[in-house]
Amino acid sequence: MLSFGEAVDRVVGLGSHLLHGWRGAGTNTVDDLGPYLDAPPEVIFPVPVVPRDVVRRRPRLVMGAKRITETLRWHSQHVVLCPHYRARHTGEYWLNQRVTARFIHPRSGQRKRALLFVHGWLEPGPRVEEALLLPRLYDELGVDLVHIQLPFHGSRNPKSALFHGEFFWSADLVRTVEAVRQSVIDVRTLMAWLRETQGYEEIGVTGLSLGGGLTMALACVEPTPDYIMPIIGHLKLGEAVEEAPILWRMKSDLERFGIGAARRKELFQRLGLGTMKPKLAPERQLWVQATDDVYITAPLVKQQWEEWGRPPIEWIPGGHMTFPLSIGKILGRMKQFHGALPHR
Repeated sequence: MLSFGEAVDRVVGLGSHLLHGWRGAGTNTVDDLGPYLDAPPEVIFPVPVVPRDVVRRRPRLVMGAKRITETLRWHSQHVVLCPHYRARHTGEYWLNQRVTARFIHPRSGQRKRALLFVHGWLEPGPRVEEALLLPRLYDELGVDLVHIQLPFHGSRNPKSALFHGEFFWSADLVRTVEAVRQSVIDVRTLMAWLRETQGYEEIGVTGLSLGGGLTMALACVEPTPDYIMPIIGHLKLGEAVEEAPILWRMKSDLERFGIGAARRKELFQRLGLGTMKPKLAPERQLWVQATDDVYITAPLVKQQWEEWGRPPIEWIPGGHMTFPLSIGKILGRMKQFHGALPHR
């Protein structure tokens, strides 16, 4: 019998058939994957330079709050590797070249420690996290917070998309890989700006679901964050495509393109995301995972956890979509972990 968490995940998975059922990926780009296959991490995720074009905008009116939320905007440093994809990137998807982040700090001035938050798939904007999660992280951990918007979401979502995030995960594999690349590059650029121009002495990263996986990827390329706290995420995309109900459209479209299970396994192995190894020490990682998650399954999490040297891990009851029921436990464990770190 399914647990409550598993049941909710499966119902949402069925609901995704309504969301993703309108259309699938229109372009089979498997033959254009050459620049990415077997490429080392430093090629896929090049080191960014400190951006000099960051524009800061404060709200015109702030009443009573001890903290202030600014909007940051800059031009993405992401450079496409696939020649055939460049026309789409600079044309139909030009909005992705404008990066936006929300920067939360005390009205009296910035502190010395910052935490970046990377949101999940299909999220249209930052309002839910800024209302429910980020203020509690801000208070519990005593850090400034920066919430970055991912490609193909929110203000970066092209008008041709039916919903936010439609173009991030799909069987258009070049577009998917480039979305992951750009996400990691944009977060690393933001980290560099915070360190070099704002004087932050410690920068951590946390993320939820898709954001959790991207947070893990950041631990695999230098310079790394000072610590990471991924929530219900892993890097084993190939296995998730085969097993996660919410990714049924991606798997179905790859089948439609003639990419069977064996070929899919080979491609995802050679793309290398699932086999990346951390440069960040295990004791500077805190994983938060759900015991009954149908999308980020416990066996896959445990496999990657073993491969990464068994970093601290907090198991919460329930599934992927019911994690908010454990938000108190999650925040308590994050506060404990952060407080025990040897801070600079």
